[in-house]
Amino acid sequence: MSSLRAAIELFVFSLVTFAAAFVTRRMFLWDVTPVSWDREPPQNGTLEAAFVLASIENVAAIVAAIALTFTCVLLVRQRRRDRSQTT
Repeated sequence: MSSLRAAIELFVFSLVTFAAAFVTRRMFLWDVTPVSWDREPPQNGTLEAAFVLASIENVAAIVAAIALTFTCVLLVRQRRRDRSQTT
């Protein structure tokens, strides 16, 4: 049961991390676009910050998907075990 709880906590934590990075990037860096070869990148670090936040979003989404899959597998295994013990 503790591994199920840990998987749920990991899923929730990764969703919160994804939401925080997503909201931060959309609120403050909504107009940042990739720089082509013929333009100079901005010097104030907005491009780097947008890239870091997008990377955090991607990693958090992948971790959430893995944690959700793991949680579903654990729930199915637990339900099967409970059904086999009652019969």
